[in-house]
Amino acid sequence: MPKPKSITAKKLILAEGRDAELFLVWAARHFRPEQDFQVMDFGGIRELTRFLLLLVNDECYDDVETIVVARDAETNADAAIDSIRNSMKKANMPVPQKPFEYTGNDTLKTAFMIFSDSKHESGTLEDLCLLTVQDDPIMECVADYLECVKVEGEALSHVHKKKLHCFLAGKKDYAGLPIGLVSRQGAWCFDHPALKPFKAIIQGM
Repeated sequence: MPKPKSITAKKLILAEGRDAELFLVWAARHFRPEQDFQVMDFGGIRELTRFLLLLVNDECYDDVETIVVARDAETNADAAIDSIRNSMKKANMPVPQKPFEYTGNDTLKTAFMIFSDSKHESGTLEDLCLLTVQDDPIMECVADYLECVKVEGEALSHVHKKKLHCFLAGKKDYAGLPIGLVSRQGAWCFDHPALKPFKAIIQGM
């Protein structure tokens, strides 16, 4: 598990993994040009509780005004929501009832965001990124390729990852690069409607 970095801002975004951290760095810079926030990688989904417990013991924690947690919905958004809420409760933080809304007390406000697909019942950061480019003509090529692979008898796991990297492979500037790096280079449409809830939370920090 990554140890919390030293707190350097009053507004914190905590992200599940390095790719999510970098994606949110560039998304947040797009939504919040003042850049008065800090993004941290809390590691995997089972590491959030410990990360928060370490974070609240940082000598600068009392200066923090806003904390936003972001993670994948995975196969069950309700379970992901419960997991985040339980972690925040164990760290004695204000606990929002649902994603993309703020709650708080006299000193701290909190929210959490879920990366999901178009149905908001499951999904990952990869699914969300793909939603922002769903109208790109290359997406038809991606669908055709993956269908061809299945017809040829290849069993595909983690289809969302394969679909995303297949899309990036078709772009000369992004081929072979991770989500975080291509986020900086403009691969995803941060103004897409799928990101409106994220924009609202980040602008409301």
